[in-house]
Amino acid sequence: MNQTDLAMDARQQLRRGTHDEHVRLNQHPMLLGLTRPGYPMARYRMLMAAYYHFYRAIEEGIEQSGDAAFDYAPRRKLPWLQEDLAYLDIDPLAAENLPRQPLPDMTPEDVGELAGMLYTIEGSTLGGQVISRHLSVHHGLGPDCGGRFFSAYHHLTDQRWHEFQQFLNSTLLADTMTRRAISASRRTFALIETILDDFHERLR
Repeated sequence: MNQTDLAMDARQQLRRGTHDEHVRLNQHPMLLGLTRPGYPMARYRMLMAAYYHFYRAIEEGIEQSGDAAFDYAPRRKLPWLQEDLAYLDIDPLAAENLPRQPLPDMTPEDVGELAGMLYTIEGSTLGGQVISRHLSVHHGLGPDCGGRFFSAYHHLTDQRWHEFQQFLNSTLLADTMTRRAISASRRTFALIETILDDFHERLR
């Protein structure tokens, strides 16, 4: 088995290892119906605030790691969320929009954990392209009007995903690294689920 085959197997292990987390997140009440006409704008506003705190924790962790194995700088998503929140006139740092519990330190300990965290968020960004089209049609939200986050990389989406896959190919060549990536990906899924639960309770 050559290195490409090993890397392909590692990606399959990542998919299998996080399948339950992925399915559970897709069925979260904050995300259900997001691509449909009747999705409430009040929920969308809360979702953007929740995502802000999730990506703030994730991107602080990536920056703290100082790992030069992957250039994350052009992929930072927090500025996109800040644009959307400004358009929606939401202050994510106002007391009513803060997480109710302190968020954990998400600094990856090695490149395997970094790969796992990135697998979760880059996969989500890839899926955001479909959401973006529906937000435009059903709610009039776009890159310049409250939908910057989901529009993500625009025409660079395929290129960015290919670059990330190349990173996985060169990183997850050993079982130990793949296991660490799966564990870190699960922690990343768990964090967003916890934050979404917190913000969903405020809509009840």
